[in-house]
Amino acid sequence: MSDIINEAKKYWENGFNCSQAAACGILDYYGYKQQSNVLKKALLPFGGGIGERSICGSLTGALAGLSSILHERGIEKDTIYKMTKKLKERFKEEIGTLYCKEILLEFTLPDGSIEFNTPGRRKTCDNTVFQAVSIVKEIIDAL
Repeated sequence: MSDIINEAKKYWENGFNCSQAAACGILDYYGYKQQSNVLKKALLPFGGGIGERSICGSLTGALAGLSSILHERGIEKDTIYKMTKKLKERFKEEIGTLYCKEILLEFTLPDGSIEFNTPGRRKTCDNTVFQAVSIVKEIIDAL
């Protein structure tokens, strides 16, 4: 499992956001570098819950990566919907919520901003990225 996490870490530790790190780590791991380059650009605004602490960026990136790979493998649309639903359910089970706002609640300051430069916040977001890509690997490997 650590190989797919290491692919995501390459992005995450080099300034890419959670959504980009999850999607690109997944795509790189499975050998879809061209799609990774496209999503790296497309997913910029999806980090931090679409910049508004909505649906977790790690999850949106993982959904994009999973869907891209399933499409490339010729998987039917209905099956893709089932697999992405499974990803969302497992992510919620592991993380406790789908929402960035709730994941980062303990790091929210009185003015509503997030205290980003704390080790605890970083570790929390590390966990969402690594859990998301690990779940995707389990889903794909089970096909």
